[in-house]
Amino acid sequence: MAIKQKLLEGRPHYVVPVVMGVAGVWCGSNGPLLYTAEELRKSVMHWNGRPAVVYHPSMASNCCAGDPDVFNRQRVGTIFNAHFDNKAKALKAEAWLDPKRLAAVDPRVLKSIKEGEMVEVSTGLFLDPMPATGTFNGQEYEAVATNHRPDHLAILPDQIGACSIQMGAGLCRNGYAKIEYEEGPLLLPSSL
Repeated sequence: MAIKQKLLEGRPHYVVPVVMGVAGVWCGSNGPLLYTAEELRKSVMHWNGRPAVVYHPSMASNCCAGDPDVFNRQRVGTIFNAHFDNKAKALKAEAWLDPKRLAAVDPRVLKSIKEGEMVEVSTGLFLDPMPATGTFNGQEYEAVATNHRPDHLAILPDQIGACSIQMGAGLCRNGYAKIEYEEGPLLLPSSL
């Protein structure tokens, strides 16, 4: 699969495949929670248009990714074409990433995309943990993550996501051989 270059708001963007999460136990900020295929599937329509940011904004201070300061400091793109892959039991989408913003915010992510390297991601979402204990595929959980309310997708150039590459998630997850330029050459700063 090739990464495509398309225009968004009059600017060239890389359209990068991303697996945002796979059904299973994710050990994130709320502890080990079971993310079911049903709940991931129900969240699909809420992901389109959400910002893609480098690292999570400070959720502790009620700062969400929709804040103008986060846009200026961390936003590098937008999530579109979210869908649930029933076979893989995975929440997938396209991350439309602005190469100029990537170069300004964290050039490591841009470099990884150009070199075809997977990058860790993490879903920033609000949820309702339903108390329940159990084991799923050998992993213990303390609650089930229900009522997902997506805020952002965080790209983690040097951290591991709660649903990691090893678990099946990640940016550039599907692999590709090259970048396809569908709408003319991609205009990048000369320093890249």
